[in-house]
Amino acid sequence: MRLLIAAFAALVFLGVLWGPAFAVALRYWRRGDARAFLQLRFLYPAQLIATVSLAFLADLLGLRNPAGLVVACTVCVSAAGAGALALLLSFSMRSNRARADRA
Repeated sequence: MRLLIAAFAALVFLGVLWGPAFAVALRYWRRGDARAFLQLRFLYPAQLIATVSLAFLADLLGLRNPAGLVVACTVCVSAAGAGALALLLSFSMRSNRARADRA
């Protein structure tokens, strides 16, 4: 039973961490950007490393409430990753439109 709870907690953690970035990539893919999901290869590991690093840093600094800090780190890194992906894809779509207009 403990293994099942741990697996469910891991799925919820990854869903919260990677869900917004996936939603952004899906939105741009539906708009016609075929390369939207390619950026997730780099973003997903970077988000995971950043979240774990921030959680360990908070623990090293002696901050209390480690569960709350992990949740806060996860939500902040998730929002930052989704925002960075949206900016990257919007600039990518603009440059693709400019190339198409020139041709």
